[in-house]
Amino acid sequence: MKQKLFTFLSILAGNALLAFAVCAFVVPNNFMLGGSNGIALALHTFIPLPLSLLNGILNGLLFFVGLIFLGKNFAAGTLLSTVVYPIFMAVFEQLPLEALFTEDKLTCAIFCAVMAGFGIGIVVRAGGATGGMDIPPCILHKYKGIPIGASLMVFDTIIVLAQVFINGLDGVLHSLLIIFLVSMTVNQTVVTGVKKVQLIVISPFYEQIRREILETQDSGVTMLDIETGYEGKNQKAVLCILYAKRYPAIRDAILKLDPHAFIVTSEVKNVNGKGYTLARNLEEKV
Repeated sequence: MKQKLFTFLSILAGNALLAFAVCAFVVPNNFMLGGSNGIALALHTFIPLPLSLLNGILNGLLFFVGLIFLGKNFAAGTLLSTVVYPIFMAVFEQLPLEALFTEDKLTCAIFCAVMAGFGIGIVVRAGGATGGMDIPPCILHKYKGIPIGASLMVFDTIIVLAQVFINGLDGVLHSLLIIFLVSMTVNQTVVTGVKKVQLIVISPFYEQIRREILETQDSGVTMLDIETGYEGKNQKAVLCILYAKRYPAIRDAILKLDPHAFIVTSEVKNVNGKGYTLARNLEEKV
C-alpha cells in the first residue's frame, strides 16, 4: 500500500514539475520542444485553444493508440500521466509565471531543462510513463523491431524542425540545449539515489573479514572465487556494497585485521535487492 501511494505521489509530482517548466519557461520564451509538448506548441500557433487542452487531446489520442497496439499493461502505466499532466498545465496557465523569473534566455533554458528532466525522471523512476510521443516509438519497436531511442530521436527532430519553420531560428540553440540537458537530467534522476560504494577486498584473512563485516558492521557480503596473480593461489575475495557514510568505519576495521589487505573501492549509482530496495528480513516486510 505504501509503495502504491509513493508511486502515485511521485507521478503527480513529476508531472507537476514538467508542466510548470513548460508554462514558466518554454511558453514565455518561445522555446521549442520535442514530443507531444512540441506538437502542441506547433498547433497552438494555428489553433486558438489553450495549450493544456491541445496537449490533453493529443495525449488522449496517443493513449488510445497505445492501448490498441501495446495492450492494457502499457496503457495502465501511462493513464495517470495522460490525465493529470493537462490538468497541471491548465492550472499553471492561469498564473503569471513569466513575471517571476529572469528574462535571460540561457538561464531560463537551463532551469527549464533541469526541472523538466527531473520531473520526467521522477515519473520513470517510480515505474510510470509520461506517455505522449513515447508511444509511437514503442509501437514501431514492437512490430518492426526499430530501436526506441533511434525512432524517438527521429520524431523529436521532425517536431523541432516543424517548429523552426513556424517560429524561425530564434531560440533554436536554446531549444537544442534544453533537449540535451533534459536527457541528461532524466538519466541522472533515474539512477541516482543515496550514494553507495562497492568494496572488493583481497586478503588471506578473508574469513575473518567476512565475519567482521557481517557480524560487527552489520553489512552483507558476497564471497568471490579468485586466483592471485603473483602466487597463483586459489582463495576468496570479499565483495560488499554499503552506504558511503559507512565506508570509513568498515575500511578501518578491515585494515585492523589485515594492514596489507588489497581494497578496491568504486562508487555505484543504483543497487536493487535485500537491504536496499527490499527488506533484509522477512519480519521487516510485515
